[in-house]
Amino acid sequence: MAQLNSYPESYKIEKKDIERAHRVLTQPALDDFVVPTQNPDAQWYPDASLGLFMHWGIHSVVGAQPSWDMIAHYKYGGKVSPPDKYYALANRFNPQNYDPDKWLKAAKEAGFKYAVLTTKHHDGYALWPSKYGIGTKQYLNGRDLLKTYVDACHKNGLKVGFYFSPRDWHYPGLMDPCEYDANTRDNVPPITDSITNQQNFERFVAFVLQQIDELLTRYGKIDILWLDGMNFRGIDDMHTKQVYAWIRSIQPGILINDRWSEVVNPDDPGKDGIRYGDFTTPFECRLPAYVPSRWWEHCDIWTSGGGGWGYDKTGTFRPYEWFFKHLVTCRSMGGNFLPNVGPSGDGEMHPNYYKNMEAIAEWMKHSKESVIGCGPTPGAKRSNVLITTRGNNWYLHVLPETKGQVSVWTDKKPKKLELLRTGQLLTYNYMDGFVKFTIPQSLRTDMDDVVKVEL
Repeated sequence: MAQLNSYPESYKIEKKDIERAHRVLTQPALDDFVVPTQNPDAQWYPDASLGLFMHWGIHSVVGAQPSWDMIAHYKYGGKVSPPDKYYALANRFNPQNYDPDKWLKAAKEAGFKYAVLTTKHHDGYALWPSKYGIGTKQYLNGRDLLKTYVDACHKNGLKVGFYFSPRDWHYPGLMDPCEYDANTRDNVPPITDSITNQQNFERFVAFVLQQIDELLTRYGKIDILWLDGMNFRGIDDMHTKQVYAWIRSIQPGILINDRWSEVVNPDDPGKDGIRYGDFTTPFECRLPAYVPSRWWEHCDIWTSGGGGWGYDKTGTFRPYEWFFKHLVTCRSMGGNFLPNVGPSGDGEMHPNYYKNMEAIAEWMKHSKESVIGCGPTPGAKRSNVLITTRGNNWYLHVLPETKGQVSVWTDKKPKKLELLRTGQLLTYNYMDGFVKFTIPQSLRTDMDDVVKVEL
C-alpha cells in the first residue's frame, strides 16, 4: 500500500457530517460577530506575554521540517520526499518517553503563561484517535497524546492551546500530484466541474469540522485554537465568520487566530485579504515592526541547528539576546511572543531546552515585572533602547547589542534608576528632559539588563 494513499476507508465521510458542514457554511452573514472576543474567559490574552509553541509529529523521528519536508525541491524542506517516504515515518513514531508535564513545568517556572501544541499539521497525522483521517488511531493503537498534554497544562497552570491545520495533504485528492514538488506546484489543472467541486469542498469541510469538534469536546476547556490555513482549489470563500461562530458555539471562551483563511475585501478582491481573528499573527519568523491589531502574537523558531519548526537534533538554541529582543519587542508594542521548540520522536525535549528554561527562570526572578503583563512603550523614539512600562515605572531593556550610553527622554527627573538584576542604583545625568547613563561593563550580561526608571 502506498503511504500517501493509506487507510482510504478512514476518509469515508458520513452524511450527517456533510449536512452539518452545509449548515455551517450557509449560515446568513454574521455582521454582529466581534473580534477580539468579548467573552470574560478570554480576557487573559493581552497580558499573557509569553507562550510556548511546540511542533511535534511523525516528522520528529528524523528531525525533519513538519510536512514541508515531503515537498521535493522546496527551499525550506524537501529532505524527506517523496510523500511515501515521509508518511513511512508514521511506522517509526512511538513516543515512549513522552512526558509533557516535565516540559511544561520548566516553561511555567520560566514565566510562560500558555502553550500551543500541534494536534495535526498539514501532513494530516492526528495526535489523537480521530474518527477520520490518519493518526494515532491507526498507528499507536488509539493512544491519545493530547489528553496527556492538556492534563499537564492544567497541572502547571498554563492556558491550553491547540494548533490545528485545516489543510490535510493526506486527504484524498486535496493535493494534485504536481503539488508535491516545488518545481511543478503551479501546474495544477483547472477545475472543470464547479458543482462537483463545491460538493467535494463541503465533504472536505465536513472532515475538518468533525476533527475540530473532537478537539473542542473531548478535553474540557480549550483556551486557544491556533488554525493554519484552510484552502480548496476552485473555492474562494472559506466562510471564516461562519466557521468561527460555530467554534464559539462549542467553546464560548476560546480564542481563535487569524489563519482559517484571509477574508477577501469585496471592494478590492485583487489585493491580499484581511487578517480576521481574535488575535493576528503577521510576524512569523520576523521581528515585529508595527502594531497590527488590538491583540496579536509573534511566532518564531527558537532553535537554529536544523529541523525548522520541528525537532532540532543538535539542540542548538538561538542566543539569549535573540530570545529577549523578540520578547521585549513584542511587549513594547503590546503583543505576545510564541517561540517554538520541537520535542523528539521519543517525546523528549533536548537537554538544552531545560538549560535555556532554567536560565530564563533565573532572569525572571529579578526582571519578570518588566515583561510579563507589562504595558507598552511610552514612545519608541524616546530612547535608544526598548521600553516597557508598568504604572509610573519605565523599564529600559539594555540588550548586549547596546554599547555605551543609554539615553531616554522622560521629560521629568526620575526618582531613581535601578538595575533590576542586582538592585543596584545607577548614577545618571539629567538635562533638558533627557536621562543619560551607562551600565558599568562589570554589570553587563549576555541576556537583557533591565533598568527600572521610577518617575
